[in-house]
Amino acid sequence: MKFRVVFVAAIAALIAACGSENPDNPGIVFNKGGVERLMKYYPLPDHTPEKPHYHTIPVDTFQAHTGSVFVTDRLKGVVTVSDFFFAECGGICPKMSSQLERVQAAFKNNKDFRIVSYTVDPESDSVAALQEYAFGYQADTAMWTFVTGKKKNLYDLARHGYFLPVEPGKGDSEDFIHSDQFVLTDRNGIIRGYYTGTDSTAVDSLIQDIRILLNEN
Repeated sequence: MKFRVVFVAAIAALIAACGSENPDNPGIVFNKGGVERLMKYYPLPDHTPEKPHYHTIPVDTFQAHTGSVFVTDRLKGVVTVSDFFFAECGGICPKMSSQLERVQAAFKNNKDFRIVSYTVDPESDSVAALQEYAFGYQADTAMWTFVTGKKKNLYDLARHGYFLPVEPGKGDSEDFIHSDQFVLTDRNGIIRGYYTGTDSTAVDSLIQDIRILLNEN
């Protein structure tokens, strides 16, 4: 993760150059003109103000709960909220999925918005298991996709694509260590915010920020 050090340093420099962080919502930065805009995370080493270059979610191929092929590149052009979970999780996952139900309801029938939930337990979370889980949360398959695939690819995507921690657990009720964060990405696949998925107030902010990105050129 040595590149993350570069990213974080670049972010700090970018904030200093563009404006100050909003203390009421760390995911929002005010520029010098006073216009509110969402922060862009992880500028790459060759990033300059004249030629912006940010980390984007890498392209990989998985399988959706519908049985169809899911390619992350299909998320280009839409605003997306992503999380990592597993179907047998008895702790934070049900709370997070319930909050995503709220997000789904807020953007019903919006063709420019997607939710993607990636499993961290692909050995157990088959297509059939994910279909059952999706049904339990009234997931609209046109908007909300549950994804499985090769474990290495999923874990690499979490760690190096979304910069979230995932690790196998020790066999207890929370058998996998995974993040409680929702990750918001824009139409270009650039990370624009992290939100605690078990906190309804944070999810309220997420819903507001999704609206900002949907209206962003």
